Amino acid sequence: MTEVKPNKASSPNIVYLDNAATTFPKPGHVYQAADAFYRHYGGNAGRGSNPLAHMCKQLIERTRGLVASCLGAPTSQQVIFAPSATHALNLAILGTELRPSAVVYVTPFEHNSVLRPVEYLRKSKGVYVRQIAFERKTYSCDLGRLSAAFRIEPPSMVCVTQASNVCGLMPPVIEIARIAKEANPQATVIVDGAQAAGLHPLHLDAGIVDAFVFSGHKSLYGPYGIAGLILATDWRPDLVFFGGTGTSSESVDMPSELPSLYEAGSHNVWAIAGLCAALEWLQKKDRNTIIKHTSDLARQLIDELASFSNVTVFMPPEDAQWCGIVSFTVEGSTPQAIEAALGSREIAVRAGLHCAPWAHQWLGTFENGGTVRASPGLFNSFEDVLSLTDFIRQIQ
Repeated sequence: MTEVKPNKASSPNIVYLDNAATTFPKPGHVYQAADAFYRHYGGNAGRGSNPLAHMCKQLIERTRGLVASCLGAPTSQQVIFAPSATHALNLAILGTELRPSAVVYVTPFEHNSVLRPVEYLRKSKGVYVRQIAFERKTYSCDLGRLSAAFRIEPPSMVCVTQASNVCGLMPPVIEIARIAKEANPQATVIVDGAQAAGLHPLHLDAGIVDAFVFSGHKSLYGPYGIAGLILATDWRPDLVFFGGTGTSSESVDMPSELPSLYEAGSHNVWAIAGLCAALEWLQKKDRNTIIKHTSDLARQLIDELASFSNVTVFMPPEDAQWCGIVSFTVEGSTPQAIEAALGSREIAVRAGLHCAPWAHQWLGTFENGGTVRASPGLFNSFEDVLSLTDFIRQIQ
């Protein structure tokens, strides 16, 4: 297929700096593949042996293999597709068998897609929820202190984000997971990789991360409607969803084999076609080049903002792991007012609490309504950064 170049936007003047919400634009091949799906082979995978159903099944399995290769899954059958990272996190968290008084640990940087199901477990099952401590000046996790906490109250489940969607901090996921397993080998470790999957690989074959959740429409540069989790160990969550799978139809029980056990309902093959194209595109790219480009733009933005006396930037120090998200506030203005003013000039950012209230409580930005978040992507330029900072300069 001929590569289709991505458009800036429907409005040619828009500056899109909200890639933490969803990457935009997508690679041109993604648009082409998604469009071709409904025009040429939009069948229902696993529902019959007709050619269209067969083509869709082949596409799903190819995409499953590409996800496994990109994210380091032990096998492609351990890749479970879901309609969103939120659904995948609910499956992993609510599918974990926990007794009353079990201890669940989370970082301060978790998204509500983690915090809300955990809160449901606290209220419905009586589990205890503990926040993993991070040092406020260095944004670091004292692993020795954490190990001691785990020995006093051994974890039954640990949820840790791969990257904060507020400040971009990347916690030491593997180290936290290893300490959790040392304290309790039966602990379930769940990693929310929605912000960084595909660009910052983790060692999922080490047997210490039980479930890794990915989102297709963010760092993988695919469309909405396709995400999932990788069951990276022998641990299996209890079922949360039930329904038809196109297999074992003679039984009213769910199939026992992966991935069918967890994939009830018709697949969103249109979105999978887009994800397949995005992964093929990503295979041809140097991940470090993408990381460097977005990080360089983010650091240029930080350097520009640092020249304004009324702007406060919230980000980890330079020696910390960070994924290029920039949150800031402007003295005398609410984040929402800044976002609206930027939007009127066709500059897209995101303001507010970003569905991560504990992160803003930790940063001290909760009471002011959160922060303004700017998140460059691969298709941004330094001119985009200057468009944002020029506006901040005008309102000084």
